[in-house]
Amino acid sequence: MRANKFFTPAKVLAAGFFKMLRSSVLKLMSTRASSRLYNRAALEAWFEYIANDWESFFTADALRQGRSLYRNGEVSGIELSDKDAIVHCAFTRKDTCYAVLEWEDGKPVVRFSREDASLGSAVAVGGLYEIEELIADEIEPLPYVPKKTESPKVVERTDSKKSVEKGPSKKESLKPEDTRRLVPHFSIVGAHLRMRARWETPGSSKKAFSQKNGTTLSNQERELLVRLTVLAKEAGFEFRRESEDFILQDPDSVAIFFAATYERWKKIFGHLSLDPNAQPLVEGIKGVKLSGRARQSGKASMRVDWRLKVGKQWLEPEYAGRLARIGHGTHLVKGLGLVRINNDQAETLKEWQVAASNEDESMQSWPRYMLFSLFGDHGVEIDLEQALQEWRAKLELDTSSANASNGAVLPDFLRPYQAHGVRWMANLRMQNCHGLLADEMGLGKTLQVLTLLNAYPFDDKDSLVVCPASVVPVWEREANHWYQDLDVAVLCSQQTFTSEVESKPKLWIASYTQLRRHKHLLSETEFGYAILDEAQQIKNPDAKVTHACCAIRAECRLALTGTPIENRLLDMWTLFRFLMPGLLGSRRRFEDAASSSDPLVRNALEQTLRKQIAPFLLRRKKDEVGNDLPPKVEVDLVCPLTDTQRNLYERLLNEGSEAMGEDLQTIVRTQSMNFFTLLTRLRQTCCDPGLVPGINAAPIQSGKVQMLLTRLSEALTGDGSRKVVIFSQFVQLLKRLKPLIKEEFPDVQLLELTGQTKNRAKPVETFQKSDGATVILISLRAGGTGITLHAADYVFLLDPWWNPAIENQAIDRIHRIGQRKRVFVYRMVTKGTIEERIQQLKAEKRELFENTLSDLGRTSDLLEHFDDLRELAELL
Repeated sequence: MRANKFFTPAKVLAAGFFKMLRSSVLKLMSTRASSRLYNRAALEAWFEYIANDWESFFTADALRQGRSLYRNGEVSGIELSDKDAIVHCAFTRKDTCYAVLEWEDGKPVVRFSREDASLGSAVAVGGLYEIEELIADEIEPLPYVPKKTESPKVVERTDSKKSVEKGPSKKESLKPEDTRRLVPHFSIVGAHLRMRARWETPGSSKKAFSQKNGTTLSNQERELLVRLTVLAKEAGFEFRRESEDFILQDPDSVAIFFAATYERWKKIFGHLSLDPNAQPLVEGIKGVKLSGRARQSGKASMRVDWRLKVGKQWLEPEYAGRLARIGHGTHLVKGLGLVRINNDQAETLKEWQVAASNEDESMQSWPRYMLFSLFGDHGVEIDLEQALQEWRAKLELDTSSANASNGAVLPDFLRPYQAHGVRWMANLRMQNCHGLLADEMGLGKTLQVLTLLNAYPFDDKDSLVVCPASVVPVWEREANHWYQDLDVAVLCSQQTFTSEVESKPKLWIASYTQLRRHKHLLSETEFGYAILDEAQQIKNPDAKVTHACCAIRAECRLALTGTPIENRLLDMWTLFRFLMPGLLGSRRRFEDAASSSDPLVRNALEQTLRKQIAPFLLRRKKDEVGNDLPPKVEVDLVCPLTDTQRNLYERLLNEGSEAMGEDLQTIVRTQSMNFFTLLTRLRQTCCDPGLVPGINAAPIQSGKVQMLLTRLSEALTGDGSRKVVIFSQFVQLLKRLKPLIKEEFPDVQLLELTGQTKNRAKPVETFQKSDGATVILISLRAGGTGITLHAADYVFLLDPWWNPAIENQAIDRIHRIGQRKRVFVYRMVTKGTIEERIQQLKAEKRELFENTLSDLGRTSDLLEHFDDLRELAELL
């Protein structure tokens, strides 16, 4: 090594960094067998040479070809001295070439054995890459103590190479007084960890970043520098040439470094130095506490001021704002070290737009009901201003007492629970909130809402009721019956929400279809009350009718349904999107939790949902408040299969299994249409084999039809005033039953109500008012809502419906307020068939529905119950 050439630690580190970078880019996993002849002095000299940007002295073609020689293992050997290097290349056994490299005036000088200059330059380039790899491989991290003489030795290498090492070219020694230690120094710069190396002499307070007294680096010192470079690269540090330091940008890598690597570095280097602002890094990752103070902001809104806290220390606004914008994960904060924001906190920060400018009031102001969304956020501390505490107390006021009527006189014909419901809705309105009246079907939700509109009217705004088309006449009839003073108008095509003559506020009644068609008018109209009846109609958040309902502008929004959940918890999220947008958080967050396979996640959602919706949900059951209702008796009638049914059932199942296979997951994913067609055919076979296309069989060849006729005979014999309702989802089954019943019971009045019935009110009115025995055949879809049949005392459900909520809707057409007789409900189930499996599904969905409003559950589908097709449908 030349005496006038001095190295600073930063320069040596830079050389090692770029050497390692090239090695990581160019080195292949394949084994190359190359011989290497060198001594320690040669390694040191060439370590200095390659610290220069030697690639800049070669053409692009030479670099490209040289890299190819290096990658392909065609550099067969190198011989190093401290003056020059000889590079051997073997293209084939007989085709060889060598180049001689010397370093003069800071650049490589190349001589070669071929006349092809480009090839000679390429061999030199390949040799330089090989030298870089040699230095990376052979300089050990342990201190090197030179001996006076060393015999040449063969160094065994793990990559199948054998290297011959020569002894040192001259004696080397290290004086004790010259001993120094290399100290990595860490500090926080911005949001990154910075590392710089410096030499320290024991017993001296003087610290320097350049060599002292102009002396050269010893072998031990040089090896420490190389070791530091390698370790820094392994830890993820990146070298910055302009500032001669190393930067670790990823906070998670910083966390790993101090958790798993920091102590190892201390053992290697003896001492590590940290700036005071970096000292907390050794304490590991600390959790962040998210704290908000909610205060009144306007008549019906609030503002939340957010602060982030680590331990007992509040974050400065600068850091708090940056963390809020970045979101979840590990962050590096000067003076605090490593802090972590968990996923729940990150979602809270995102959904509450904490990163918004404090000057933007519109981004920071929220409806007061969002206070209950805050209570559902995990990892959040909330402090309520006095005004909000008082508002919360009023919202949760017990309205069951007659003294809570707020001055309005309610009519005497209301039952106590109905009066409670009216006062509860009125209180929500007074607190600028909205609610879900989820009373069990048959408890008079329509009457409660009409009473609300009459007792607590908006004097200057119309109100709007949206309901299924079949229920529009019911609202008209009920309004005219109970409150004739209400000005009722039905929304029709080409009509607007205006009146030709100014009059008192109207009650508009619109079907969901008409509302969707009039969506363009909704932005121009603000209603007093907006009520969705049978609100499960908007359970699909992506449907156009849902979008139309969510576009309604109203001071008080109400949803009515006896079945708020028909299939999944997302139904509840959609209802509250209409009622109080934002209360249940984002759809993605809610849906991910509801569909999670982790029971802890689902349980957390259940607890959160109960807490958030409690003040805005009122649900009463018949057995709790309907004391004057007679009992309802539900019985499963197990029906046998006839030979015709059995043979057809087994044939259909075998054909389906052969065509689709038996793995249910694959079938549902790839052949869902064929799968559900098969299920429908199997269910039709259970009811009446003549329903299956191509099958010629009389209805009487069904065991279920035979059982129905037997039970009808028992019900209609004796008491001549018995009234029977028969439900089925298969309209064709009802049509095939009609002549059989007429023939079997000629003196019984027989009515029919399906989707094809033009005047729905007529058969219902006839059934209700007739004196003699009457049977009405109703398709489940057509008669499941909007009608009252409490004159009946027998109900037959011919085929199990997939969804228990829809089935219950049908039953509650009969067992409702006004019923005076005990109601017998018969579910007709064919033994050992898919119908029994459907009953299993219904039991779980019923549990979901009931528990969602108290002890929440989650829905299941076919794939959670059954693994293969035969397990689902095989005849037992």
